[in-house]
Amino acid sequence: MAIATPARPRPTSPPTGPARSRPKGRNTAIWRGIGGVLGLALILEVVSRAGIVSSAFLPPFSAVITEAVLLWGDPVFRTDVLATLLTYVLGMLISIAIAIPLGVLLGMSRPAYRASRAIVELMRPIPPVALVPLVLLVLGAGIEMKLVIVVFAAVWPIMFNTLYGVHDVDPATKEMARSFGVGRSGVVRRIVVPSAAPFVMTGIRIASSIALIVIITVELIAGGAAGIGAFISRERAYGDSESYLAVLAATLTAGLLGLLINLVIGWVERRYFGWEATTRGSI
Repeated sequence: MAIATPARPRPTSPPTGPARSRPKGRNTAIWRGIGGVLGLALILEVVSRAGIVSSAFLPPFSAVITEAVLLWGDPVFRTDVLATLLTYVLGMLISIAIAIPLGVLLGMSRPAYRASRAIVELMRPIPPVALVPLVLLVLGAGIEMKLVIVVFAAVWPIMFNTLYGVHDVDPATKEMARSFGVGRSGVVRRIVVPSAAPFVMTGIRIASSIALIVIITVELIAGGAAGIGAFISRERAYGDSESYLAVLAATLTAGLLGLLINLVIGWVERRYFGWEATTRGSI
């Protein structure tokens, strides 16, 4: 009786995973955004050219775009744009330097959070623009005045997002680090801050939009300060059609600056914290 020998296993090809899909959703969203902007521009152009709305109130969008391009040839306007950007950059850097350590401190220390909660809840609802008369009286209409107000406005989103990020850190991870002899400062540096970084970036992105809005608003109110808002305020005072077109062009420039800043921060967030969308589910 012949003994059956086991058949040799046939070599199998390694399992192939699904092909890496290209970020079609992101590209589609970008093209849809561009299409929406072009569609709105076309509607504004047709509405103005057809006389549905008076061109004195709503100039053709092409005229606004042309004026926005021509404004860059004006050295005064370029100086105002640089003044706004300088205030924005300094204000955001100061806000980040203040808000992140505060958020980590309040997130790690429950007694510190309880002791400061009443002060925070009292100051947070104050509109930043409401501080303009007081700060203007003390510091004058200079960059210091704008920095104080923009820092007051931008600190809160960054600080609270940092605090939420610290609270979101897995306690077991911190305990494991301590069991390996990592001190409190090492836990904060190696565990807490990296884990809370995506929350911090979200706070920075929110604060960025708030900061730019507050800066231009303050420049509009305190006309002596240089900036895009001050340029709009000066042009509005003339009251003629050319000045009105310049006001719209400067407003469009401010919007484009805000869009560009938001795109840059969004790119940084995706580039360095894309893993957060994978672990928590992308929005």
